[in-house]
Amino acid sequence: MGAFISSDDAQVNLYGLGSRCLHEPASRSLDGEIYCAIHNVTDCNPLTNNQQFQARESGEVLVEHCPGEGLHWIEAPPFTTGLRYAESLLPEGVLTFYRDARRVCATALQARALANEPAPPVSNIVQLRKV
Repeated sequence: MGAFISSDDAQVNLYGLGSRCLHEPASRSLDGEIYCAIHNVTDCNPLTNNQQFQARESGEVLVEHCPGEGLHWIEAPPFTTGLRYAESLLPEGVLTFYRDARRVCATALQARALANEPAPPVSNIVQLRKV
C-alpha cells in the first residue's frame, strides 16, 4: 500500500471513506486514513520496514501539517471506535441519532464531502484525546 490519500483528492475521498466506515470493520489503519483525509494531508510513512507497517496498523501517520514544519508522527484518534471522536467530525449543525461510532463517522465524513466543509481544527481533536 502507498500513501493513504493525496492532498489533491482528499475532499473527494471523504465520501468513499464514509462508505468504508459502514462496510469495513473498525480499524486503526482506517482511523489513520480518515485523519489524513479530514486534514487534507498525506501520510508520508514509506512502509519500508516492519515497524512502519505496524505504525500504520496502529493508527499512526507521518505527516506535515504546515509546509516547512517538518514531518511528525501523529496517532490518529479512534474515529471508528470512539463515539466522541466520531462526533467531533460532524459538521456544525449536523446531528445524528446513531450511538455507533462507525455510523456517526460515516455520516460525518459524507456530510463533510457533500457540503465541502473545511476540516475541524486539529486542536479540537487533540483536546478530545486529553479528556
